[in-house]
Parts: sequence; structure tokens; C-alpha cells
Amino acid sequence: MTWRNIVMAVVGAWFMISAWALNPMHSSAYTTTAIILGLFILAGSLWALRTTAGMIWRYYLLALMGLYMGLTPFFYHFERFVGALWITMVMGFVVLAVGLWQIFAIRHASGEHEQPGRHHVA
Repeated sequence: MTWRNIVMAVVGAWFMISAWALNPMHSSAYTTTAIILGLFILAGSLWALRTTAGMIWRYYLLALMGLYMGLTPFFYHFERFVGALWITMVMGFVVLAVGLWQIFAIRHASGEHEQPGRHHVA
């Protein structure tokens, strides 16, 4: 269990709430995306809290969802609503960064990284 999973869970829950709180143009496409994407981020991070073994792919998926979250203002054309734009972009970047950080931490802990001058011997 890491604090990074908790951060992603909070952001996922927040993105679900944003479907109502930050939907400045009352777009059903944004509402649907925020609910589904927020639910996936929340579920993925909670799943990661329960099981720490393997499945590094879920962090790649969470990072990709963070990237998508950060780009939603441009997909749904609400970039003129500055508050919603920045909050959504920052939270998307947080999920992206934390997901990639978790990938790095897992690889580093498992010895999957290779330092210059050192070779893995199986």
C-alpha cells in the first residue's frame, strides 16, 4: 500500500464528482466520461491497494487514463472555462505522474532497472 495509490483513488473520486461540480457547459459527453473514467481510476487504484503483487500494467493504464483526463478540456471544448480547464488538467497530470512514479518504484524495487556498467545475470 502506497500513498500514491491513495492519491489516485482521491483523484478518481473527485473526477466522478466533477461530472456535476465542474461541468460548466452541462455536456452529457463530459458527464459520462468523468463518471466512467473517474470510476476506473478509483477502482484501479483501490485494486492496487489490495494487491501489490505483479500487474504493473494497471499503472500503465492508470497513467494513460490520467493523460486522457488532462486532455478532456480540449476533447469536450471547455478550455474557455479557466477554472475547470486547470483543475482537470492538473488532476490529470497528477494521475499520469503518480502512475508513472509507481511504475518506476515497482521496477526499481524488483530490480528491473539496469545501471550502466552492470549486467543482469539470470
